[in-house]
Amino acid sequence: MKNIEKEVEDFLKRFQINANVGSAEEIVEQFADVFMSADPSGARAVPSSKLLMAIPQRKKLFEGVGGGATALVSVEQTRLDDRYVLLKTEWLMKLDRGSGPGEDLTLRSTFVLYRSDDGLKIVFYLNHEDLMSLLRERGSLPTDKT
Repeated sequence: MKNIEKEVEDFLKRFQINANVGSAEEIVEQFADVFMSADPSGARAVPSSKLLMAIPQRKKLFEGVGGGATALVSVEQTRLDDRYVLLKTEWLMKLDRGSGPGEDLTLRSTFVLYRSDDGLKIVFYLNHEDLMSLLRERGSLPTDKT
């Protein structure tokens, strides 16, 4: 990760570890008490208490579709000011189809981090792809019959 501040690099390493093996509490600790979450369907304010409840469901979903480790592939950092940092990231999610390795998913996300007294916190989190649609396209999830 070249041209990335040490504090940001450490944050991303912890984020990757937490995404793969961390507890829900460890994951939520990296987010602001209320943050903006956005994806192709729109944006919404999310209290960290709601995120805490959603993480076990998300992990269960990933396990059900053969989702394995997620690894950071690339990151671009833009310092917005003394308090805010914009990160454009690309992640690779390993998928296992049961009888061997499946097709990996590339996921892009953009974060805005805030330097709080407690360290860096995610205040804006944008998923560029609709993960559920990607999983349906790959046959990992049933298609909607609506």
